[in-house]
Amino acid sequence: MRKKIFLILFTIGILIAVGLFIAIKTATRSSSLTTNTNSRLNVLGNRIVTEEGREIRLRGVNFEDPFVLEHDRGKDGMTNVNHFAIIETDFARVKALGANVVRFPLYPGYYRLVGGERYLTTYVDRMVDLAEKYQLYAIISYHAIGRPGGWYESDSDTMIADYPTKLLYTDATMAVAFWNTVAAKYGHRNHVLFEIYNEPADQIATNFTWADWRPTGQLLIDTVRKYSDNIILGSGPQYSSDLSEVPTNPYRDANLVYVAHVYPGTVPKGEDLVAAWERRFGFLAKTYPVIVSEWGFHNGTADETVNGTLEGFGKPLLDYLDQKNLSWVAYVYHPSDDEPPMLESDWATLTEFGEFVKKRLETDR
Repeated sequence: MRKKIFLILFTIGILIAVGLFIAIKTATRSSSLTTNTNSRLNVLGNRIVTEEGREIRLRGVNFEDPFVLEHDRGKDGMTNVNHFAIIETDFARVKALGANVVRFPLYPGYYRLVGGERYLTTYVDRMVDLAEKYQLYAIISYHAIGRPGGWYESDSDTMIADYPTKLLYTDATMAVAFWNTVAAKYGHRNHVLFEIYNEPADQIATNFTWADWRPTGQLLIDTVRKYSDNIILGSGPQYSSDLSEVPTNPYRDANLVYVAHVYPGTVPKGEDLVAAWERRFGFLAKTYPVIVSEWGFHNGTADETVNGTLEGFGKPLLDYLDQKNLSWVAYVYHPSDDEPPMLESDWATLTEFGEFVKKRLETDR
């Protein structure tokens, strides 16, 4: 009798073990787009992997700064919409599109205007929590454009007329203070990644190089590392469009992904696009993981940086990124008061660019 009971229990044990093995194998084969965001991401060679060792390719969209979302204008350009109040609908939509990551551009000017910790508590806490709720990774980007303490892109200082500020300006002290606060607050959240600086650039010193920028970039990386082991996204000069000099003196960090931003105006007219992309950032993917955390196009717009077509820019770029297996985040899930828009002014209808992103996100779901 005991022998019979032993055989029954042994058989049940074998069945349970087989079931667990199948479950583990099934999970391993599951799409990266359904990865549980409780799994912290790591860099392994030139790949991004989960804690379980599965390679993941991040693909998703950029939202607007949450202060902008709260104080946005309606179709008439006058009425305050406060889209931030219903921002959860956007998280649900982009998740349904097939995204597995969202990027939060946080403007230094509004961060200072609202007041650091109050800005985070009022806006960013909710965005980070919603990303986790919808199993999306969240990239927090310090959305400065310029050279710390020097030239900055001032055209956006009156983006919201009622709240004028030096929107995209920062100096190194401000940037370090930002990351001391932000990394300490969100560094323990497994699904959060940190993009140290949106677009280093200098239109006065047009030869602003990797050697000029790297010390500041390393300082910001080291600041984040005091609080978190999560992946850091490291930017480069020329509006984060040129990583060609990185091999001469790469960042010192074992869990870092390099950042590229790509728009139709990034490559001078007449140059071969694919050759230019390969020379600027694609070659680096042989050694390090690379993410294109901003890209987009808007056919017919007056903004020459983003003025481009689906056939002439959108498809060639995404085909190239697919070939290289590079992660990407489209800019921007917002109507046309920011460029290039993925949404029409009704906040629901997708533009040509938005429809293209939707179709590409549906690939390999």
